[in-house]
Amino acid sequence: MLFNSFEFLALLALTFVLYYLPMPGRRQWQVGLLLVSSALFYGWGAPELLPLLALSCLLNAAAAGRILRLRRQGEDAPARRTMKATVIANLGLLALFKYAGFFAGQVPGLPPTWVEWARGIPLPVGISFYTFQGISLVIDVWRRDVSEATEERFVKTGRGRVAVLRDASFYVAFFPQLVAGPIVKAREFFDQIGGKAWSEIDWITVRRGLVMGYFLKIFVADNLAEQTGLLVIGEEGLRSFGPVGLMAMLYGYGLQIFADFAGYSLIAIGLGALFGYRLPPNFHFPYISTSLTEFWRRWHLSLSSWLRDYLYIPLGGNRKGSARTYLNLFLVMFLGGLWHGAEWKFAFWGGLHGGFLALERLLGRRNRRENEGPGWVAILKGFYAFHVVTFLWLTFLMPDLQHILGFFRALGSEFQLPGQPLFALGVYGGVVVLYHLWGWLRERRSRPWMEHPPILVEGALHALMIFLIVTNPGAPRGFIYFQF
Repeated sequence: MLFNSFEFLALLALTFVLYYLPMPGRRQWQVGLLLVSSALFYGWGAPELLPLLALSCLLNAAAAGRILRLRRQGEDAPARRTMKATVIANLGLLALFKYAGFFAGQVPGLPPTWVEWARGIPLPVGISFYTFQGISLVIDVWRRDVSEATEERFVKTGRGRVAVLRDASFYVAFFPQLVAGPIVKAREFFDQIGGKAWSEIDWITVRRGLVMGYFLKIFVADNLAEQTGLLVIGEEGLRSFGPVGLMAMLYGYGLQIFADFAGYSLIAIGLGALFGYRLPPNFHFPYISTSLTEFWRRWHLSLSSWLRDYLYIPLGGNRKGSARTYLNLFLVMFLGGLWHGAEWKFAFWGGLHGGFLALERLLGRRNRRENEGPGWVAILKGFYAFHVVTFLWLTFLMPDLQHILGFFRALGSEFQLPGQPLFALGVYGGVVVLYHLWGWLRERRSRPWMEHPPILVEGALHALMIFLIVTNPGAPRGFIYFQF
């Protein structure tokens, strides 16, 4: 079920009305209702995916309770084994459904029927996201990074274990962030679980998240997609656009993927606030970055944070010398690339990002934005960062590396000025440029009205966004990150 579908809007309206009814046992009623709504949201059109999601919830809830009970009894070794076994089980399920076909194709001599069978295993929507949340649950519990109240909840016996299963399932399956994040750490979420009152709704976050999110998705991303989708037609077709048209479509895709994913994240944050839950921000004006290092501090913040806390730091981070640090940066980004998809092109994308991060660290390219000012050095570094990121987005769009090479060869075609790609880039892409310009000004020329815009100005802008959503939507499309 898509956020931009009528079925979802109907489900949302019904859930919202029932959620705030004055029912006895409000906490149990509300969490149970959101669990049912999450199951309907996830299983709509593909109910066969629900057992796998339920298995993930059961596995991680049971393991988290066992780990805490063992740790409280001083039995750290069995608790560690349980944690490791559960992480391996989570990764095993992810590998089976997402990577079986990929790995089978790499094994020489494997019978073709086996390879075809492995490649025919369906990819459950959102499995990468809810698997990472399950892993966060068991590791945070093992590290005892959760609050004392959460620990007490997890070590209960009898009927208390049913409540633990319900709450853990709710954490993993909460529908606003179930399919494409933001990835929420267990320590950030469990203390929020409780009865919610209508009077506690943060309507400003709801309004800003939903209006801006739907605007970025429906007006910006979906309209840009009508042009950027032509990039996959093959080298001969691409030559007809000329280098200017090709670069306009490439820039458009870079802006589209931001609008699409940031739009989803904002909608998720707004929906979470509608039901009384705070979800973490996922983007912070990434295209004003002056390095790849800074870009990853601004793009997909929840994934970057997850990779740092559960992969980079356990690998040693930057604590084991320069050479190990560079290797860790490369490995984390290489694996992060494979997380995005079971194809070599995603490994290529992640490996190149890791290589650039290591190179920037080697050359001492740290984030010194506060000392740079808007001079020519900052402009050149911003130009470098934006173009590296943008060219590497081709791996997300193109079906394979041959099509990517075909794009670069087509850049040498005859010069011409195609109107449609330039129009789409200027009108729809211009919105993203203005959004980042506002972010750049807010960071350097901070004024009270930038942090808290006058309500009439903000209201007028939101009214304009709603008008454009209604009058000029792009063709409805799924969210780009659903494929991951």
